[in-house]
Amino acid sequence: MSTVRLKPDRSRNWGGGVNGETPTKLPRESMEQRQDSDRQQQQQQQQEQKQEGEPKRYPPPVMTRTADGFGIHVTSPISEAQDSQSSQGWDSTIGKAGLGKTGRVINKLVSDNEALKRDIKIERLKSEEAKQAAKLTGDKMDRLIQDYESRLLEANVTKTLLSRKERQVESLTAAIEIERNRATSALNRERTWREEMETARHDAKIRVEEAAAHVQLVDGRYNVIVSHWDTQGEVVNRAAAKLRVEISTLVEERRKDDEKIMQLRELCDQQDSSIKDLVRQKEEIARQFDAYKQGQEDWLKDVKANAHAREAEQERLLQESRETLAKLRWALNVKENVRGAQ
Repeated sequence: MSTVRLKPDRSRNWGGGVNGETPTKLPRESMEQRQDSDRQQQQQQQQEQKQEGEPKRYPPPVMTRTADGFGIHVTSPISEAQDSQSSQGWDSTIGKAGLGKTGRVINKLVSDNEALKRDIKIERLKSEEAKQAAKLTGDKMDRLIQDYESRLLEANVTKTLLSRKERQVESLTAAIEIERNRATSALNRERTWREEMETARHDAKIRVEEAAAHVQLVDGRYNVIVSHWDTQGEVVNRAAAKLRVEISTLVEERRKDDEKIMQLRELCDQQDSSIKDLVRQKEEIARQFDAYKQGQEDWLKDVKANAHAREAEQERLLQESRETLAKLRWALNVKENVRGAQ
């Protein structure tokens, strides 16, 4: 049951104010009478419409007062008729309200309420349709997302395989390029080796020819030398004997020199050990001298300290003696210095 609650000013009741009119204050009794008259007129109009065969029109909503007597409670009988599925007459509390301005206002409110209900139903249906469409769209989006994810997974797998194939192709291309470079370098080395082999063969042939010529030249020279030294054998033997004697003499002198060197070395070792002993003794003497010197310096310091102490003590005793002597002199000469002293 739909209700419309009108709450005017609690201190007074107002009437009019419809279609741009200025509201006027109405007493409570005249307002109830007007409602009764409007209700009666509305019932008469409904009966006339039924007799003429016109479509059924629902009466305006029922307006009742609240417990405090100031608020107005409006109840639409249209919703009551829809709920009970039976048409009922106007409530006796309205009276003749349908005949005046209040009835028109109530009719307008009821029609607006029905229009709002229809709009609400339409919006509810639209909302349901939108929910269904959103659900269908969500299902479609889920399917699209699943399809996209599956395709994306396939694309990633394909991309991975493709990148692997590309790496394999790159590695194979690099291997082919390396093998091609190796083959090219091998061909170049073979060509260079053949050229060097031909050059070495040519050089060897030239060297063999030069060696053969040199052998012939050396052979001729050897023959000349042999023929020459056949007559010079005795001279060579005498020179060799002389050289042998000189060499023996030099060896003997060298042996004697070695003996002298050994003696000098032994003497140097002895001198070195003696020098080391002397240096050690010198260091020991220097150490003992430093110790003796330090002891003498310490003794001199003690002597000086004792001398200064004795000198100070003697100076103190001398000062005390002087003071005592002065006092004695003053005591002896007191009769002369002080008048009246005896």
